[in-house]
Amino acid sequence: MPVSHEIPRRSPPPLLTACVLVVAVLAAPGRAFSAQGAPRTSEVCLDCHDGQASSLAATAHRLPDAASDDAAARMACTDCHAGDRRHWEDDPKANPMINPSRAGAADEARICSGCHQNAHQQNMLERNAHSASDVNCSACHSVHGSKHPALLREAEPRLCFGCHGNIEGQFARPYRHPVNDGIVKCSECHTGLAETRRGALSLDGTNVCMKCHAEFQGPFRYEHPATLDYSTEGTGCLSCHDPHGSALPRMLRLPFEGPNFPLCTQCHSVPRHESNTMHGTRWSGMPCNACHTDIHGSNVSHFFLSESLESRSCFNAGCHKF
Repeated sequence: MPVSHEIPRRSPPPLLTACVLVVAVLAAPGRAFSAQGAPRTSEVCLDCHDGQASSLAATAHRLPDAASDDAAARMACTDCHAGDRRHWEDDPKANPMINPSRAGAADEARICSGCHQNAHQQNMLERNAHSASDVNCSACHSVHGSKHPALLREAEPRLCFGCHGNIEGQFARPYRHPVNDGIVKCSECHTGLAETRRGALSLDGTNVCMKCHAEFQGPFRYEHPATLDYSTEGTGCLSCHDPHGSALPRMLRLPFEGPNFPLCTQCHSVPRHESNTMHGTRWSGMPCNACHTDIHGSNVSHFFLSESLESRSCFNAGCHKF
């Protein structure tokens, strides 16, 4: 008779069997404290939380008629407020449901991303300016009762000024974008729903401006490096302009007039422009843009000079080339 090499099977110890049974019972539906272990329900929620359905009625989060608990229901209270049936079957205080508004930025972003899978959600799940400061979705959005687009807590710009009070003061300056007038919104320049960026600007310091100021975009034969993000700070238009507001015309950061021409001399040190004996005192103290008119870019002069200077004999004496 052949010899069997199989290891004989032994029954598990009684203690191990008991442990397995306990784990199986605790893991049964309705016992685990998780969204996966809880049913999708709204009806039982509204038995205690009366009026919450009406606060959602005019929004995209509205509940189905009669708060249906059908598995195919488009929305259910427990989609956002996860937990398990012990909350309503046992002790609500001892078994609280999740309140997304009290979660951290990353935790609430994960809850919302169960339905909202777009670039805005991806931004909040990464370390952008808001999530890095633990500003969660509910800081800007109110699911229950909002009457503003995108369920914002308040319309722009008041919503943004709630945290960015220092920026609000900049829009009180004489030269500014008309944000307080409702003509321009903060979100038109800053990262919106359709973009995936960790920075605060929608595109960058130059391209975001060109969405409205396309006449300065070019392409030009002779480009001004500052408008192409070649400046020391790499900020493009923002090297010269303050986008929120300025005391200077064209929202300039610094004046370009004499005697020191601070706006231009922060990048350019040009000899023989001030008190030039060859010109007498005719051009002394003249602002730079009296001659350099096409400062954003030019198709005729690599010095961005005005063609009108040719009629003034500036280029006829052989000193300057247009």
